[in-house]
Amino acid sequence: RDDDGVIRALSASCRHRGSELMTGSGNCRRITCPYHAWSYALDGELIATPAMHEADDFDKADHPLPSVRAETWGGFVFINFDPDAKPLLESLGGLVERMAPYRMEEMKVTRKWENRFHANWKIWVENSREGYHVQTVHRESLDTFYPGARRSEFYPDGEPMVYAINSTANENGLYVPREPTLPFVDGLSDFDNENTHFIIHYPHLLLNSPPDRFSFHQYFPEGPEWTRITTWCCFPQSTIDLPEFEAEAEEKYYTSMDLFLAEDKGICEVVHRGIRGRLAGLSRYSPAEEQTVHEFSNYVLDHVLGPEEPTPDGRAPDAYC
Repeated sequence: RDDDGVIRALSASCRHRGSELMTGSGNCRRITCPYHAWSYALDGELIATPAMHEADDFDKADHPLPSVRAETWGGFVFINFDPDAKPLLESLGGLVERMAPYRMEEMKVTRKWENRFHANWKIWVENSREGYHVQTVHRESLDTFYPGARRSEFYPDGEPMVYAINSTANENGLYVPREPTLPFVDGLSDFDNENTHFIIHYPHLLLNSPPDRFSFHQYFPEGPEWTRITTWCCFPQSTIDLPEFEAEAEEKYYTSMDLFLAEDKGICEVVHRGIRGRLAGLSRYSPAEEQTVHEFSNYVLDHVLGPEEPTPDGRAPDAYC
């Protein structure tokens, strides 16, 4: 945020010789380059340039840090490099109304996980979009409590996509094998109290909202071979203030997430190795369980090759783009 409280998304490269300006997170009163100490105000204005007083026709006002659009929703900051893109709330469509009862902007982060997978990022996205693999990959953590997607809802253009998972073994909608010990979010509908929503906002954000909390995953490709994934778990402040919260969260939530993420990491790396095989080929998607993977495949193809009509018979694309 700048001095007026406005959120700014600025370039991290110095306008002088291109050095990276900052890493990590925190607060500062100005942005100073570690190379030659050129300094910028928090709105990107260049305000100090040591030893540049003899440069002909040099005006600091001509060299601010480039900025891109930054808009907020639900406590998240979204940036967009396209100045002509439609506003964020318009692009989110029905997701804004769908998630409003959770009041995500009021929740607090209570745990963070960082993982690096030896797998292409699209493998992780596909894995996150279906429950077909749960009874094999997650038999130690979720198993029958998470039988797969029972209903799907697609917002305009498929971006973002929302689908709800109903836990048939848990009528309360929780997808871990237990009775609820922490309170649900106040004000949720009966539908929300009985379901867990998985929301993927293209290209790299996954929201997961059971009735008692929400978590989110952000994934960044590090080339075609590696993917960096950060996961956060969030609870309402009223839940965090409960005396039993820390013990319950550690036993019932964080331990489950540790195992769940490890299982997904392992299988994604297995798939990554497998599809690189010389004779590897992709077959048919399950209409009952993998319709969301088919949707994602078409999304990738549309953005790589240009939009065309979706494949009507559920066949996988010939190439893994």
